[in-house]
Amino acid sequence: MYSAFETISDAVDVCIIGGGAAGIAMAVTLAKRGHHILLCEGGDASYSERSQENYRGDIVGDAYHPLETTRLRHLGGSTNHWGGICRPLDDYDFTAKQAASETGWPISHAVLSPYLNAAMRLLSLEPVPPDQRIEGAGLKRTHFSLGPPTRLKEKYAATLSESTSLECCLTANLVGLETQDGKVTTATFKNYQGDSRQVRARYFVVACGGIENSRLLLWCNQQTQGQLIPQADTLGRYWMEHPHATVGKALLFEPAALGLDKDHTVFLSPTAPSISSRKILNCGLRLHRMNTEVTQQLIDELAGQAPTLAGRMRTWQAQGRVMHGAMLRAAWEQEPRHENRIELSDELDELGVPRSRLVWRQSDLDRRTIRESLQLLGEYLRDHDVGRLQMAEWLAETPVQLPTEGELAGRHHMGGTRMSLEAEEGIVNPDCRLFAQENVYVAGSSVFASAGHANPTLTLVQLALRLCDHLESKLTKGV
Repeated sequence: MYSAFETISDAVDVCIIGGGAAGIAMAVTLAKRGHHILLCEGGDASYSERSQENYRGDIVGDAYHPLETTRLRHLGGSTNHWGGICRPLDDYDFTAKQAASETGWPISHAVLSPYLNAAMRLLSLEPVPPDQRIEGAGLKRTHFSLGPPTRLKEKYAATLSESTSLECCLTANLVGLETQDGKVTTATFKNYQGDSRQVRARYFVVACGGIENSRLLLWCNQQTQGQLIPQADTLGRYWMEHPHATVGKALLFEPAALGLDKDHTVFLSPTAPSISSRKILNCGLRLHRMNTEVTQQLIDELAGQAPTLAGRMRTWQAQGRVMHGAMLRAAWEQEPRHENRIELSDELDELGVPRSRLVWRQSDLDRRTIRESLQLLGEYLRDHDVGRLQMAEWLAETPVQLPTEGELAGRHHMGGTRMSLEAEEGIVNPDCRLFAQENVYVAGSSVFASAGHANPTLTLVQLALRLCDHLESKLTKGV
């Protein structure tokens, strides 16, 4: 059974706030090591309108999904509808890209590498094959673990409800943090009946998601008159997403050149030299093989535009050559910009906490990234005469006019509590600790300094496991 709100311990080793991927990963890991852990989840055991409604907020800027639809607010978080698609960030995602110096992390890819296998086991992921360079393309073929998706609430149900060292309390919503002399002394939680409970812990971890982490820390900092985060200029700032869109079509004369002869979906991304020379960010292109009928329509359309090529294609078809059409979709890295942010609105939720306001706009660099990445593919197909590319009309416009409906973005919330070396440049240090507090840490993709193109779940779990080792060291030393 989960702990009742009124009976949860008021003094624990680590209080983890948020029961999503990062929070559950840390709770089960530290509990197995024998530490007294309290996991406080603001939602119920399953979906409820009363909890989900707290995610509602305002949006300013580019078209985006309603905030209350972008993540799930109950035990297990968004792993409850996660598709299971994962890969780690590329090693060069941790270094500053030429086009945007803010993309650099204060840690290297090598720091997280030791946690990759453990993170994959925790998420029950299949091994990810190594990337493959496509000769002469400026692109590489990338691979993802494609599931099956893991529901962390279900996988770790026994630990969450039966462990003697782990208390899991539902409907425990953080509403305040009290700090004294650079150390948080208590966290205050409120349930939906209006009851309050204060908890003391040696360490606190805020793991509520890529919008909620910023919202709650903004609110708690406001209540403490800035004592929680004295240098708060970047709090909520540098918020990022992975813009998504259908970006065109391709006809492959030689499907084997990209692997589309064997696989129905192929993933591509620019190589590090291409990213540097084109002055762009990272990008993931997805080629989805079309069926025979739609491929023929694409052949006929291309033939009408290129009569000489039409003759060659008729000859190839007579010879029995198989060509494949592909629908092109993409997810690309967004530039970390101070202007993109989470703010507090004037409207309060049911618990008395100000709602979120998301200010989010894509930059010229974001637009250039997707167009240049697609041009890389088009140039390869043309120059090696293995196919032709048809770019979506909106990408051919100057300036690029982004779609205002459809996929829009991956619902991947990153940034807002940015990791940095100095308090002037971010909210947490390389250990994910608030700069001004000895015992408060932030877990999840809100600490990302840049986004790459990969889905963030695997990387945020790697960070969470690294944080477990950091806390383990302090707990065992009695610090």
